[in-house]
Amino acid sequence: MNDKKIKTKGWGTIEGTQTEFWDARPVLTGSEITLKDRLKLIFFPKKFLLYKWIRKKIKNGKKIRILDVGCGTGAAVIEMKKLWGKQVEVVGIDVIQMQIDLAKERVKEYGVWAKFFHYDGDKLPFENESFDVIYTSDVLGHVRDVPMWLADLNRVLKPGGIITMFSESKLGRHAWIRNYLLKRGLNTDPHVEFHISLFGKHELHALLFDAGFHVKKMYSTFWIKFLAHPDELYDALQSQKKFSILKFLNKIFFFVKKKTHPFSTAFWELYGLIEMVTIGRWIESQGYVILGVKSSKVDKVKKVF
Repeated sequence: MNDKKIKTKGWGTIEGTQTEFWDARPVLTGSEITLKDRLKLIFFPKKFLLYKWIRKKIKNGKKIRILDVGCGTGAAVIEMKKLWGKQVEVVGIDVIQMQIDLAKERVKEYGVWAKFFHYDGDKLPFENESFDVIYTSDVLGHVRDVPMWLADLNRVLKPGGIITMFSESKLGRHAWIRNYLLKRGLNTDPHVEFHISLFGKHELHALLFDAGFHVKKMYSTFWIKFLAHPDELYDALQSQKKFSILKFLNKIFFFVKKKTHPFSTAFWELYGLIEMVTIGRWIESQGYVILGVKSSKVDKVKKVF
């Protein structure tokens, strides 16, 4: 199968219903996962860390249940089944029915088995304490009632279970260039019209704690986004009459990255992984990779006092 010839709707596509459609092909596609396949993940730093944390939960051949909340068209579900096979049962859930319909077809196409469910975004249709792991990426920023949503994730998670999450966020204090632009009226978030619930690092930490999670790891992603991802700022910045110096630099970085793709893309994604595991725990930029553990009531009391 040559995935390069297969079209997808792409990430962040706006459908006729004016909803944001999230679609991508899985990174891991072979019938057997080789070392080369695993090495691919270092160029997808968010997935690399989230999957690494999940892998530590798989011990002694015991089968675990994973819930992918906001599964889109099933790329992560397929990858987790490819990585761990019968050791995991993976369930995907999403609020867009078309994505669920496509996900059901995708798992057949890639030769794995998983269940998918559509839901209204408010209450998960599962019993209490029914999953060992929750995986969710690029979802929290689209949720109407974040405290209620996090509490419901906690409800379906078993005691000692983990949540592995990438969460969009407000700009942190170290996102200097983007903060400079925002203070002058230019929001460079390419998904600004769909992000309804963005929080800073400490707000996110507090929300997770209040929902019953102990945050063990929390790394910011891409402090130097102006260099690493000029494409994400390009449309917003180039549409302005002001900011001439930043526009000029953005145009150069965008041109160089486009001309040197995929090598430049691979370089910056590898850099992103190194940045996250080194200075990422101290940086407040935009977007956080998070590992949380479901706390017991005793743990919460200890934290308070």
